Amino acid sequence: MHEESALHEQRVRRWHMDRPPLRTADEAGAYIEDVGLCLLFGDKAASLPSLREAGRDEEAEMLPAGWGEDLERVWTWKDMLPTERRAWCGRFLGGRQALLSPRMTDLLYPHAGEPDDFQDVALSPQARGVAEHLLLEGPTSMRVVREAFGLDGRGAQKVLTELGRELLITNYGTRQDGPGWPSCVIELTSRVFFDSPGARTGPSREEAALVFLDTMVEATPREVARAFRWTAKDASALLDGLVRGGRAETGDGRYRLPADAAGPRP
Repeated sequence: MHEESALHEQRVRRWHMDRPPLRTADEAGAYIEDVGLCLLFGDKAASLPSLREAGRDEEAEMLPAGWGEDLERVWTWKDMLPTERRAWCGRFLGGRQALLSPRMTDLLYPHAGEPDDFQDVALSPQARGVAEHLLLEGPTSMRVVREAFGLDGRGAQKVLTELGRELLITNYGTRQDGPGWPSCVIELTSRVFFDSPGARTGPSREEAALVFLDTMVEATPREVARAFRWTAKDASALLDGLVRGGRAETGDGRYRLPADAAGPRP
């Protein structure tokens, strides 16, 4: 129990939870760049950093809509940062809304990085159709996607999760193209982040795992596998390889960076 408490306290510091809340898009972008990956909304177990929690401000002004100004800011950031290439946003971590830094996106993106690279991925007919639509038409609101493919809310979420788990699409702002709230826009990840020569250095599972260990302070192979949708066997083999190469340490089934490898915390 003591070890779990100590790890929790270290993660609190690593995830900036002991600091003033994020208040600007620049601060949010820097936070995502620092932690590498985070959920949009955290879970009860605090299993990963969360943009919402890092931006939570109990003293924020309440808006007429019924929520705080702090939540409004977070909701704006998740739509805005991808359009500025400062964060990928989509359903990657356990099918939940998550944000990745550009570097982490590069390290984890398992495809060629070309606009039509989804052609080589095993996808359902509906998910493939949506990707083909984006290839031809460019950024498209989910309202248009639902109408074009006859998707109800559940079907649309299923497609977004399928494409998000492969990192093939990213949120890309919003568009007011109908009544009610603005509709989320999606676009091909490759066209947003990898559309210029030299834009890619990845993928690299080893480097992605090192970023994860840095962010989590320490982690088990199961946590790594669950985050990145790798097999437990692959995660264990990769982490053990990092230990043999002197890039990680292990004990009690947990892995961490060597003390002299963790960079200074801003």
